Amino acid sequence: MNILPRGLIVSLTPSPQSPWQNIDDVVRLAAAAQAGGAVAVKMDGPDAVRAVKRAVPGFPVLAVSIDGSHGGVVRITPTLDHAAGLVDAGADVVELEADAAARRHDGQDLAELVASFVALGKPVKAGVPGIDDARTAVEAGAAIVSSSTMGYPAKADSGPLPDLGLVATLVAGAGVPVVAERGYSTPDDVRAALAAGAHAVVVGSAIVDPVWLTARFAGVA
Repeated sequence: MNILPRGLIVSLTPSPQSPWQNIDDVVRLAAAAQAGGAVAVKMDGPDAVRAVKRAVPGFPVLAVSIDGSHGGVVRITPTLDHAAGLVDAGADVVELEADAAARRHDGQDLAELVASFVALGKPVKAGVPGIDDARTAVEAGAAIVSSSTMGYPAKADSGPLPDLGLVATLVAGAGVPVVAERGYSTPDDVRAALAAGAHAVVVGSAIVDPVWLTARFAGVA
């Protein structure tokens, strides 16, 4: 796959408790991810994209725009304007929350929204809750699908994470490369996702959040 190499993607979108919140932190974490062997990084917002593309040239960047102001609900890249900002900043792949029911709540049609993102000229990664939305996104032009919408508060009833069953379902039925995401926190998790057919696996807090990491160790002391 020319868009994205197979392997590990490190998410640099900071959790609320992380001390690494500013752009300089994101740039250093991106350089560390590249040095450690990640095939790409994922980040939030045009400013972060622009800074990482400048500081770590040639390193693939997946980009989202996380915004809670659209309809009063947090959405991953809620509008075409958000996507255009990421493309203008140099993102290699633009991701959106491809949940048809959630988009209808916002007065949007999922297929039309995906198609408008695709028209910006960059590959689109669709984070989906299930195979039906994956197929809708792919038919509209999405080049990658992922389980990245799973695990948010609005999806609290989705079950335990990581959801390898969803990954296997997407691999079997989406027709495009699948990225496993949400709840992957150990090398065994990553191996399991790749064994299930995932093209790449996103890991975030287990790599970049020292508070989360410390709490795991402190919990056994």
